[in-house]
Amino acid sequence: MGVLAGYVAGGSLAGLLSIRLRALWLLWLAAAVQAAELYVRVLGRDVRLPLLVVTVALAGAWLAVNLPGRPRAMKIAAGAALAGGLVNGAAIVANGRMPYLPAAARTAGITPGLATPKNVAAAPGSRLTALGDIIPVPPLHTIISIGDILIIIATIAIIAIAMCAVPRHVAPRPHRHLHPEDAT
Repeated sequence: MGVLAGYVAGGSLAGLLSIRLRALWLLWLAAAVQAAELYVRVLGRDVRLPLLVVTVALAGAWLAVNLPGRPRAMKIAAGAALAGGLVNGAAIVANGRMPYLPAAARTAGITPGLATPKNVAAAPGSRLTALGDIIPVPPLHTIISIGDILIIIATIAIIAIAMCAVPRHVAPRPHRHLHPEDAT
């Protein structure tokens, strides 16, 4: 969808490919920490919150390294993505895992009541449930949150904005003179 939005905005893949990303190792490390959070059951539940904090900090550090010098619109979109991550993080911190509405699960074609290393069905004692996975997406058999929507929209915007960037190897077009006397 980001590529489609980029084409509609007059961008090209050359613009997207001209974007140079630095410190990709921070994202790989964040992914590894998140995998440890999800799949290394030996760590126990009380270690998941610090691992979540480390994951968010690594992603934030990557943004801090890559955002200087970028267009304002890209910075705003990156801020929206970060806000989406923080909204999701708040729901996870409040409940230990991301809560989801059983009714939304049923609508999405998922068996309600399932608990995974990352999700738990919302119960009467759940906190910040409105920030959890409450929006069913039946064609994808999934449930998403408000934070997920922010992240998705921001990602689409970042791709479209990057596609509209002038590739570094393309010289800008000279300005055309409007009046013959200006040509001298």
